[in-house]
Amino acid sequence: MKIAIIGAGAIGSLLGALLKREGFDCILIGRKNHVDAIRKNGLSISGSDEFNINIDAFCNPLHAKDSDIFIITTKAYDTRNAIHEIIPFIDDNVTVMSLQNGAGNIEEISKLVNKKQILGAITSMGAFVEAPGRIQFRGKGTTIIGSAFDNKKKAVEIIDIFNKAQIKTQFSDDIYRDIWSKVIINSGINTIASILDNENGVLLDKNLMEIVREVTNEGKNILQKEGVEIPEDIFDTTVEIIRNTSKNINSMLSDLRKGKRTEIDFISGKVVALGDKLGIPAPYNKTLLNMIKYKENEC
Repeated sequence: MKIAIIGAGAIGSLLGALLKREGFDCILIGRKNHVDAIRKNGLSISGSDEFNINIDAFCNPLHAKDSDIFIITTKAYDTRNAIHEIIPFIDDNVTVMSLQNGAGNIEEISKLVNKKQILGAITSMGAFVEAPGRIQFRGKGTTIIGSAFDNKKKAVEIIDIFNKAQIKTQFSDDIYRDIWSKVIINSGINTIASILDNENGVLLDKNLMEIVREVTNEGKNILQKEGVEIPEDIFDTTVEIIRNTSKNINSMLSDLRKGKRTEIDFISGKVVALGDKLGIPAPYNKTLLNMIKYKENEC
């Protein structure tokens, strides 16, 4: 089985390295400077695990042809382009899995790919690109995979592969619920840590923790009104993830530091949009949305 990771940044490269280390046929499709460094010196992982591995890496998606599984790890705003680039290689036997931040990725993929072939996934692992070809693994966590339609067999097959690669992975019977839960968690972690330009652990301060509580409760209340069963303990889960990734520079902050666009529109922006649709104010998420937008413009 050939696995192609499309948009191999921090998490995509980490997954690829862990899969390759256990002997799985896996290739990375990424940006030129990252790919060049990997091809020259191998892919280096440091932090929670430390190793260097030789893995096939390319810029051109054509090299992903004949893959059985496409794992999309691009930024949410690049999902459409990523699918357009690989759609010529997707036949009825191919599985496409979204392992991305934010809401709306599965819906975007389903515009071109049969829903029966789509899986959704989230992860609480923490990682960031230290330099081209070098990934800092800053927090072990759990990955959750579920079907967008009714393809539990394929989801379980990939879960087995991930667990064999020491990527702790579980099955979800409601991946949309879990994706939205991750959106709420990210709205409470990524945004505030990014505004403070600090590691996730800064949020363990008791004063900041109260803001995290209000943000996650706001998101939970809006989603529950929409009929999405967000767990009542979403705030406790958020705190646990902050502790597990306390040394991590989250992806939103990493993007800001590089002067790049963030995924805020697909995180707090999605919560605000849903609140507007339901007639429910989302002042915490709207404030964070506008503050991150300001920082984007400042960069």
